[in-house]
Amino acid sequence: MTTSEKLDEKPRSADDKLRESVSTVVGRLQTGYLSDRREFDVTARLARLRRAITSEPGSVPAVWQDTIGSIEPELLNRDDTPSQYEYAAHSAITLFALHQQAASAGMHKRGVSLGRAAHQLGRHTANEEAVRKRFMTLATSDSREELLHHLRGLITQFRSAGVPLDYGRLAVDLRRLQTPSAADSVRLAWGRDYYRTSHQESNAASVDAAESENS
Repeated sequence: MTTSEKLDEKPRSADDKLRESVSTVVGRLQTGYLSDRREFDVTARLARLRRAITSEPGSVPAVWQDTIGSIEPELLNRDDTPSQYEYAAHSAITLFALHQQAASAGMHKRGVSLGRAAHQLGRHTANEEAVRKRFMTLATSDSREELLHHLRGLITQFRSAGVPLDYGRLAVDLRRLQTPSAADSVRLAWGRDYYRTSHQESNAASVDAAESENS
């Protein structure tokens, strides 16, 4: 990289660092879990993460390595309470452990937003309307505890249907939801992704139907 390119390079934001950190740790866990010679250590780490899913960040030493230890030091709080980034990383990584449990394919996939994953789940189930309502209930949660409760239920359904999710992106969404001024933009993005995917599939189906009629 030239000096000019370095000067033009956009500095990484705190959210960029969170996304990259979470993507890296879940990517490594996923690779280890799906390898031909799965290591016991990876299976045990995922099990510990699942058990810590309702715990406060930092309260379970057994998962420090994969949660608060996975993000850059500047994202950690200096007082006795977890930062927004610590909450987001802990939540996203423990939810990934739930999602990957007993799955034969990788459940972390870059680019699959929560809205897109929810739409894909609806297409995989017999009751698409029930999935849509559950997704809307999640999006309107009044507290972090309520949000994570609904997320756990939705992700269990993702696992059953084989629907993946981008956990680096989810971590950033969970971080931004803790900031009132940013929360509505997260919900807007979820809704757009849910219905954008729906419209794209409808348009593709219309094109296929038209081509069949003309052939």
